[in-house]
Parts: sequence; structure tokens; C-alpha cells
Amino acid sequence: MNDSVVARISDEMVATYARDGVVCLRGILEPAWIERMRGAVDHVTRNPGPMRESYYPDRPGDFFSEKFLWTVDDDFRAYVFETPIAAVAGRIMASVRVNLFYDHLLVKEPGTPSETEWHQDMNFWPFEGRKICSVWAPLDAVTRENGTLEFVRGSHAWYDKPMARVPLFGDRTGQPKDTDDASAANVDDAPAQPDIENRRADFDIVSWDLEPGDVLAFQSLVVHYASGNSTSGRRRALSTRWLGDDMRYVLKSKMIQLIRDPGLRPGDIVDCDLFPTVWRAAA
Repeated sequence: MNDSVVARISDEMVATYARDGVVCLRGILEPAWIERMRGAVDHVTRNPGPMRESYYPDRPGDFFSEKFLWTVDDDFRAYVFETPIAAVAGRIMASVRVNLFYDHLLVKEPGTPSETEWHQDMNFWPFEGRKICSVWAPLDAVTRENGTLEFVRGSHAWYDKPMARVPLFGDRTGQPKDTDDASAANVDDAPAQPDIENRRADFDIVSWDLEPGDVLAFQSLVVHYASGNSTSGRRRALSTRWLGDDMRYVLKSKMIQLIRDPGLRPGDIVDCDLFPTVWRAAA
């Protein structure tokens, strides 16, 4: 099954991802997986785990997330290891090996106006390299009215350093914490991010309406955004973060919270129990 899905990803799609930093892939997940993961989301909504966080808790509605669910929940573990998602990430990144970074559930409940502000992901992640992507899979039909993702096409190439980043702004819970290590790499020296939201016409912004089963694969330096959910239905999305051949572990002065210490040293290849190998290209 995974091989047949990968075979549908054309060289043109791979080239689009490399050029634009994002590509839309239709019909990747079968309906049975969508139904299973909807049930899994309902379960963790009622029984939140250790990495649950609410964004903008002082605002109306409920926009919450949870990370590393694969480490505590059988359905999320099956999603990581049994769906074609890891193989899709490997093909789209042109990587011969793919390791999981983490799974990230993001739910905007009905009537939640909180947007996901323009940002890129990698600045607070403990890695350096270029083969790193997210595969964002909606469990509900998504449009701009309920929070589909929007991207500044090509923005992953704005900066030429392997650890290039733009600031993640916005006052919310779950912000990365300062690292208590004097040798940690500084992440606060990037140029200021442009005011994209108030100058939309100045940027090449792309987005897609998606059905359950479709996915967006995007490079972790590309700048992206999602509106709030003004509809009467939920917007449930599961984003998995994937690491390719060239990724190395690095300490940063401000880093995302991990569920546990991965046991890696700076410069190590990213392969361990917390970041396991999930897919390898056929020999």
C-alpha cells in the first residue's frame, strides 16, 4: 500500500516541493484511517496527555494542540508507523531514510477566531539541515473559513544558512523555553520577519481547500499561517514532522519542549528511540 502511494508522487511534485517549499497531495490517506483518527482525537480530547497545550486561552473558543501522542496512544502510533505518511515524506524530500520528530494534533473548535500567525517551524527545533518537513493531514474538510494553511511560496529559500529561521511571534502558551546550556546555539539573530498579514499583495501566498485524505507536505523553513475557525464544525488536523538524511541534532538557546531527553549529543545523526527510523527507500 505504501509503495503504491509513493509511486503516485511524480517527479514534478517533488520539484514543486523543492521550488515552492510546499506541495498539495490528494487522496493520500484512505477513509478508514480518517475515521480511526477521528475516534482517536475524540479520545484524547476527553483524556488529554502530558503535552496538551491551549493557544490563546484568554480568547473565545478553543484552539489546542498535543504532541508526541505516538508515545502514549496506540492509534497515533499506528498512524505514524502504518500509514503511507512517512514514505510520502521520504519521497518528497528525496531522502533514503526518514525519522519521526513528533506528531502534532491541532484542533480549532467551532467558533474559534484565533489565527495561527505567520511563522516558520524550524527556528526552535533542535536540528540543523535541510531535509526536514511536515505532512499536514486534515481530518475534516478545510477552507480558509475554518483554518486551512496558507504559505508564502518559496519563503524556505529566504535565508541561506542551514539553521536559517525567522522569529515566531505571538504571545501564547507553549512557547519554547530557554536552554540552560552555555554552549547552545543562538536562535535570536535572524532578520525580522516582514509584516505579511498587512501586506498580503506583496507576497506570493498559496493555499488549498482540502478534503480528508489530502495532505500538505511543506519544508520546515517555509513561512505559513492559518485563519481561525468561523464555522460550526471542528477543524482537526494531524501534522507529523519528519527528518531526512542530512539532519543533525543541535542544542539551541531557545528550544521546543520535548516529552523526554532524546539522549543525543550535538552533531549526532538524528536516530534514537524518541526519533525512530520509520521508513527507508527500497534498495
